[in-house]
Amino acid sequence: MRVLFILLVLGPAYFARGEVDASRDTVPKQFQGAPGLIKGGFLIEGSKRRFEGANELNLESFKTNLQITPGEISLRKIRDPQPENQINLKFTVTSGAETGVFLYFPTAQRCEAQVRDSGGKIIYTWSEDFEFAPEAGYSFLNAGERLNYKLSIPFQALRGKVYLGATTLTANLVNYPQLKAELALPIVP
Repeated sequence: MRVLFILLVLGPAYFARGEVDASRDTVPKQFQGAPGLIKGGFLIEGSKRRFEGANELNLESFKTNLQITPGEISLRKIRDPQPENQINLKFTVTSGAETGVFLYFPTAQRCEAQVRDSGGKIIYTWSEDFEFAPEAGYSFLNAGERLNYKLSIPFQALRGKVYLGATTLTANLVNYPQLKAELALPIVP
């Protein structure tokens, strides 16, 4: 109580006279240099190396799958699309890790999809049609669990951008571009 009185009432005078050392570390000794890190809201006991090892992902243990309907698109339908004409994607990521893992995402967006022409040039990016909350987040996957994402791309978004031949659809996790799947999407007359 006495210290609080000194700081509130007499504090400015003491600081001005130099009687209170304001440069002193205010973290109690028992918390200085304690093992453990707080990163992204999770407390992991141990050293920094142990923390980094615990969060190290073996991305090769994950499996991805992409399904597209319809399996081919008519160029005629793209030129004169109806509101219900769209490409439906189902992107699945399955954890092959032996233990549960956290996946970190810098925004509310979790998945991305792109359409590329036969030359590999990006002609459509799914996320450009949406706004995502800037809050970071996590997804937790136990061993063998999966994340499923369903996206749709309106035919109208491809009008004037695709031609006869093959285009490629790619889907991936936002913060993990290595976790992706690709499928060819034929464009027929």
